[in-house]
Amino acid sequence: MSGRRSVGGYVRAVRTSPVTFSLVLAFAVGATIVAVTGQDPFLAYREMFAGAVDGSGLRNTLARSIPIVGMALAVSVAFRAGVINLGGEGQMVVGGLAGTVVAIYTPGPGAVVIPLAMIAGAAAGAAWALLPAYGQTRLRLPILITSLLLNYVGRAITGYLVRFPLADVSVTLATTRQVPETARMPKMPVFGGVSLSIVLVVAVVAGLAIVYSRSVVGYETRMAGYSGRFARYGGVPVERQTIGVMLVAGAIGGAIGTHLIIGESLRFIDGELVLSGLAWTGLLVSLLAANRPVFILLAGLLFSGLQIGGLAMQRNADVSWRLAQVLQALVIIAVASRLTLRRLRRREVEQAEVAEVILEPAHVGEI
Repeated sequence: MSGRRSVGGYVRAVRTSPVTFSLVLAFAVGATIVAVTGQDPFLAYREMFAGAVDGSGLRNTLARSIPIVGMALAVSVAFRAGVINLGGEGQMVVGGLAGTVVAIYTPGPGAVVIPLAMIAGAAAGAAWALLPAYGQTRLRLPILITSLLLNYVGRAITGYLVRFPLADVSVTLATTRQVPETARMPKMPVFGGVSLSIVLVVAVVAGLAIVYSRSVVGYETRMAGYSGRFARYGGVPVERQTIGVMLVAGAIGGAIGTHLIIGESLRFIDGELVLSGLAWTGLLVSLLAANRPVFILLAGLLFSGLQIGGLAMQRNADVSWRLAQVLQALVIIAVASRLTLRRLRRREVEQAEVAEVILEPAHVGEI
């Protein structure tokens, strides 16, 4: 009897948790897809899991999670305050090039050049994010549209600089010179050599979690995210807050772009950061985690594991790595659908309660 109760409790917990329900549903649908194609879903998932955590897979998963979690944090900072920032890609690209230039052309030891490169990337990303923020607060231009369109402008400007003034003429690619060894992000002697940037990402997660839960700024951003009009009525400077969260979001995006160059590719190649799709993966992770920093870290590790494990699954189980993309999409769709249904049910209950309150006096009068 207790066994039945425990099983029923697990089922009830899965049903009531949108994220857990979405994960279970996504993996079940994914298993069905694999089975329909004539492959073994248990073998596919086993190879995916092993590829994400065994041997070099764990290092690759952690390395991949750095930009995913970072870009998710950049998105969430603005989203939490009700600011729809879709310009993460442009902020990452512009900041990445600025950090690369500092890393290549600044003389000095790595202990000085690397922090300067990260600061330069963060500053450039913040400055780029300031453009749509200024348009929203001063010119009344919708930040959703301006931040999105500035992605293309950022790609065009960096593409021109990489192809002409900053081009490495010794290669055929549109790329900068290689980052000197002294200016490369060092690796930590753990997990097979993970970039030191992972410490910075975890520090940002912890810092944002503290700010959100224990500061006036965190309370005000949450209030603005619920209702900008109500926040203004409560005395929150919404326009100034919009500029502030966009600066922070752009700084995080620019720093992540710099990490991707001085910590991974070692060259700024035109279009490479865009093709990675990391900005949009970060957006999905932020939505899945409901903009909560600690959950963003966990969701980022999940998505990173799916991507790295998907490649191992394709090698060892002959199942396309695109199944990992399908699983990511299914998780987001299931979460969004579940939350939408919950809101609709809540609205129906509230409307029924209001109607009952309105009709009750008339009913009493008739009696």
